[in-house]
Amino acid sequence: MSSGLQRRKGGRGASGSQRGRDTENTLGEQQNTEIENEDHKIAYDPKDILNTEREQKTPLLTLMEEIILIGLKDKEGYLSFWNDNISYALRGTIILELALRGKIQMVNDPARRRFELPERLIECVDGSLTGETLLDEALKLIKNDPSNLSISNWIDLLSGETWNIMKINYQLKQVRERLSKGLVDKGVLKTERKNFLLFDMATHPINDPTAKRSVALRILNILTNRNFIIEYDEKYFPQTVSHKYLRSIALVCGCSAANVLENILMDLDFEVRDKAFVRADELLNQFGDYPFGRPQTSVGVGLNLSTEVQEEIEKEGVSELVLEVFAAVLNIFSKMDSIL
Repeated sequence: MSSGLQRRKGGRGASGSQRGRDTENTLGEQQNTEIENEDHKIAYDPKDILNTEREQKTPLLTLMEEIILIGLKDKEGYLSFWNDNISYALRGTIILELALRGKIQMVNDPARRRFELPERLIECVDGSLTGETLLDEALKLIKNDPSNLSISNWIDLLSGETWNIMKINYQLKQVRERLSKGLVDKGVLKTERKNFLLFDMATHPINDPTAKRSVALRILNILTNRNFIIEYDEKYFPQTVSHKYLRSIALVCGCSAANVLENILMDLDFEVRDKAFVRADELLNQFGDYPFGRPQTSVGVGLNLSTEVQEEIEKEGVSELVLEVFAAVLNIFSKMDSIL
């Protein structure tokens, strides 16, 4: 009795052969593709290109590291034990660095102009990591805080100068030591242990003197030369860096607030040194307000600076909300003697 079903002759074999031919064709096409593309980059991560662009626009050393470098004794490798200002100034430069990197800015509220610059609120606008530990820690705190706080509040919190017990954990601890270790990782400093009678302490003498020389030269040029011309360093401060003039002003004002400016001015003649200190105060007063104040050149130094800064702002399209943060921190620096 027939079931009515018939087996197709060679059906299975034909399917297997067809699959075999399809596989061979596919492999052949892949091989041809590989041969055609062997000289080309097949895949890439867009983040790699973005990170490379950011690295070209940011210097190797942060503002905090540059201030630490100026404050350190070259051979001894430690900061002055009597410097009470440097900790507070370093927290201020953290805010400056984040603003110059486009991570934070003033809250865009027209009502903000009713308040003094240090009392205006800031917000995180770019929470992506910078690769610098201290900056990333501060940025994370600002990003995750449920309420927008003012610049003066944030500097107080990061410094531990606050009565708010709920936010005492916002304090950044061991900032100077961590910055020094960061400079060791970048090859600028080295680590040694020295005995101070009752205890041993890790010190960080200069390992690469060109780094400090580059920073000191930029400070001296802006404080002593009739016209400020930036001398670039391919490794530490290349020409591709953004906000070159704003960074130089922030560096000088940060060193002045941290009481380390004298370390590189002490070898100058008395009259030149005196003019340099006056010029540093002028920069604090001029750029500690926004819109930036009228050019102050009572000592005949840095006559071109205001023009260069204005051209830089227009060329790089620096936001007014970022410039307000910049001015607010310098405003706080100018009043630090009365704050501390």
